[in-house]
Amino acid sequence: MQTVSIQKAGDLPPNVKSAVEQLLGRLIGADEEVGVVAVPPRQIPPIENRAIVAPQLKNLLNRRAAKVRDICDEEIDTAIDEAVDRVRHGRE
Repeated sequence: MQTVSIQKAGDLPPNVKSAVEQLLGRLIGADEEVGVVAVPPRQIPPIENRAIVAPQLKNLLNRRAAKVRDICDEEIDTAIDEAVDRVRHGRE
């Protein structure tokens, strides 16, 4: 059973393309790729627990930011671009 599908937007049936555009809130070009992934449901805390989770998330993000504080934006962008390229093109 397939859990991932990637197709060119130009190859999508009109109703599917329209649904994707509605989800994204923008038009998509025929040369753009559209990917869909089916994943198990995530555990999302009830709304009353979000006040507890939000500071924890903020602390996590601050700790992550501190780790890269001395790295210039260009180096971070290059590392991200390389990682994305490896994932998209299966390069290791």
